Amino acid sequence: MKKVVDLINGFFKWILIVLFFVLVVVVFLQVLFRFVLEQPLAWTEELGRYLLVWTTFIGAGYGMSVKAHPGVEILYDAFGPKVKKVLNVIIAILVIFFFSQVIIHSFDFIERSMIQKSPVLQIPMGYIYTVIPISSILFIINLLYVVISEWNKEAKN
Repeated sequence: MKKVVDLINGFFKWILIVLFFVLVVVVFLQVLFRFVLEQPLAWTEELGRYLLVWTTFIGAGYGMSVKAHPGVEILYDAFGPKVKKVLNVIIAILVIFFFSQVIIHSFDFIERSMIQKSPVLQIPMGYIYTVIPISSILFIINLLYVVISEWNKEAKN
């Protein structure tokens, strides 16, 4: 299971690297053409916005794999190890329920958005919104892996 999750995360890590690199190039071009050459490119702002959205969503799903999400642990730390294990499972169930609803409803949203085109690039907006179920699935995979790993680690102690 670890190899599969690491393979998935490695794939998305490279996607994030490429998206961020393209984002930097696009924003650099935007600044160069707008302020230096005084001939702004219309497509750079729109593409930069969509790249930032994709980077943010996929980064959130990937961030779960490295436990990068902040949490409020004041109340959590007051409990003993057995209660913490139960809380982890309850929290994971609630988060999985939330993201499963996001996934289910996002497909309808994507389908309805396919007829709408982006103003400058003329890309169907549904393509932009496909990041919602992709990142939600990635988040669920990483959440399950983290919870199962923590459960097994605590069981060994």
